[in-house]
Amino acid sequence: MDFADLLSVDEARARVLDAIRPLEAEEVELRDAQGLVTAEAIRAPHALPRFDNSAMDGYAVVAADVASASDTAPVSLNIAGEVRAGAPGDVRVEPGHAARIMTGAPLPEGADAVVMVEVTEEHDDVVVVKGGAHPGQHVRPAGDDLPAGALLVAPGTELGPGELALLGSMGVTPVKVRRGPRVALLVTGDELVNLDQEPGPGQIRDSNGLALTALVSQEGGRLVLSERVPDVRSAVVAAFERAAACADLVLSSGGVAVGKYDFVKEVVSELGHIELWRVAMQPGKPVVLGSFAGVPFLGLPGNPVSVHVGFEQFVRPAIRALRGCSSLLRPTLQATLSEGLTKKPGRLHFVRVRLRSEQGAWVATPTGPQGSHVQSSLVDCHGVARFERDESEIKEGQQVTVEVWRLP
Repeated sequence: MDFADLLSVDEARARVLDAIRPLEAEEVELRDAQGLVTAEAIRAPHALPRFDNSAMDGYAVVAADVASASDTAPVSLNIAGEVRAGAPGDVRVEPGHAARIMTGAPLPEGADAVVMVEVTEEHDDVVVVKGGAHPGQHVRPAGDDLPAGALLVAPGTELGPGELALLGSMGVTPVKVRRGPRVALLVTGDELVNLDQEPGPGQIRDSNGLALTALVSQEGGRLVLSERVPDVRSAVVAAFERAAACADLVLSSGGVAVGKYDFVKEVVSELGHIELWRVAMQPGKPVVLGSFAGVPFLGLPGNPVSVHVGFEQFVRPAIRALRGCSSLLRPTLQATLSEGLTKKPGRLHFVRVRLRSEQGAWVATPTGPQGSHVQSSLVDCHGVARFERDESEIKEGQQVTVEVWRLP
């Protein structure tokens, strides 16, 4: 087969992303923003922490009073009062005095250090200090974490627990984010039956619908329509019209090849615009990009492994682009291949692999037979090793680039 006219995976992905625009921004309360993506830079409205405070339970002191204190030469200080976390801290510490202080409490006026309670003894409003201190000891200065005006999160940041906690500490709510895209999923094929149904002759259970539902949800998409569509042209037309009416992205599996009953390309072309290409990849050569009613469309093949690989290479980046994510692609790492591989040049092969760490380095082992129908190759799969387009052999022990789907 002549593969010279096939697009590379990178070229095909670039065409997909050129057709995608981030969704509009909206304001949501911070408590509802988990997993959403910031639409603008958010800066600190004030310093963090806002005031000098104690990093320890102990006593706020004037450091010069106890600079030479030790077990053999303790220093006694009169207790001027107590400062608790959440209290205004209106105690003043004069030379020769100390104030009880709790972790997080504001450093009282006059004090410049804190000695830990473990190196003190208290008797009748007098504290005996048995350890020296220097100015700033066990004190968290105002702005020690972030000054006012500092960048808290950049545009395109996915808000996880750490980001939410930081924004919450700054009182930043609501936040401007991009909502998760509404995705319509159409799975085509007369041969498909429900998961709980016993297949008849020539039938198979609809595992692609289940897989794509999980993949869309995992990447922050919101499935608003999911239909199984028979290989009937009128049914395909009606399903695509319903999908375009409710979604930001229409996704399908099956019906994109050149068979007599593969109507997807024909229908999308009739309803809107289609850019069809064959991609120099294995598995998943036939991929369709199109649009209708202003809604982008991505069509994947029907083979189950092609669905997963095609989703990772094209649909996942498209969903993340709609969400406004700053990072669109999976991370990669270098690994040593544990067994040799061969293929014919012309297509980039995505070899499903399992990863393990040995002596501080990654080792990649193919998950078994690599046919596009071999669903077992996806079980406990950590990612795909790139067997490059022009390569015909990778020897055992050779370094490969692995796109990481998840780490072991």
